[in-house]
Amino acid sequence: MLDSLYEKALKKRELVNQKLDQIGYFKVDASQHWADYCIGESSLNTNIAAGDGSINKRKFLPFIFYAIGAEGILNTDNGLKRIESSEIDIIAHHKYVEDRLRSYMGIFEIKNALKMFDNHEVDLFLFDGSILGNLIRPFPIEKEVKEQVKESIREKYLALLEEELKNSTVEITSTKFEKQITKEFEDSTEAMIYLENLENILVISELMEKNKKIVAISKTSFSTEYFNSKIPDMAIFDMYSKKQGYSKPRYSDVSEVKRDFPVRNDFLKSLTFTIFYARLEDYKNILKFELPYHATEENIKKLLKDIKKISAEGYPLLLKKAHNDVVIRKNDLENLSKIMGFQEKRGREMLNE
Repeated sequence: MLDSLYEKALKKRELVNQKLDQIGYFKVDASQHWADYCIGESSLNTNIAAGDGSINKRKFLPFIFYAIGAEGILNTDNGLKRIESSEIDIIAHHKYVEDRLRSYMGIFEIKNALKMFDNHEVDLFLFDGSILGNLIRPFPIEKEVKEQVKESIREKYLALLEEELKNSTVEITSTKFEKQITKEFEDSTEAMIYLENLENILVISELMEKNKKIVAISKTSFSTEYFNSKIPDMAIFDMYSKKQGYSKPRYSDVSEVKRDFPVRNDFLKSLTFTIFYARLEDYKNILKFELPYHATEENIKKLLKDIKKISAEGYPLLLKKAHNDVVIRKNDLENLSKIMGFQEKRGREMLNE
């Protein structure tokens, strides 16, 4: 099989490169949007933390077994401080499982970060991924739940949910109301998903109140906001310059890209995100940055110096460590399944993979 692929690569090399030229990969001018800038390390003592989350699942015929982990790491003069949170549970099979579990991981990750803010003095908190994307991404179930059901959930459970969220426990708080919702609503799964979506928006809102302390960093991005090209902005900037530097910031108002939110609407729609790309070291990878506030170029330069101080090979070490620590692998799920006793029951009638 591999031999035939190598032969195919030799035959199609010229054709594929012709297609690459047609896309215009090398023709986009990024000069007006990129500034080569030697990023020095900040001399200030800035308390920087980073966090990441992970989720994995294992399918059985009657249910899906899942595990969630979240970790926050703070760099201090006395060493690293950690806050860890985790959960394991089962969930029924339905068509929104993937979206639902992704939402669970987001809730855990943000609540764990908020706990870090509660317990420690944090000047900057680095997130892996896109906060704006999580905020504006519509949840599929929203269009399928009847307005009457939505109104009923908000009227009966929103205040209770907000009260429960005042404690610092890292959990899916919505599950505390599952029994009541199961009794009250004909399609309890849809009703629960909607309540979980409200919880997700509420915790994101609480995080956004820390706006100038939040930095979201992505290693990959397919956004085309700068050049409106078929080629991602990140790829164009990467081809244009291999030096340290940053792109001129762009600003995204949440009010322009999102319909009304079911909760905290006025606050969330008032937010402006600053979006830019940067390379912390020559010839290393470009990163995408999101800041949930309007940042000037001077703000960006200062931020990059702070982050450069705790980076190696062009990437924040704390983010890398948090990711490596928190990832849940397949063999972890297998071991957890054994502890739960699922392996003992895992005959032909249980297995779904």
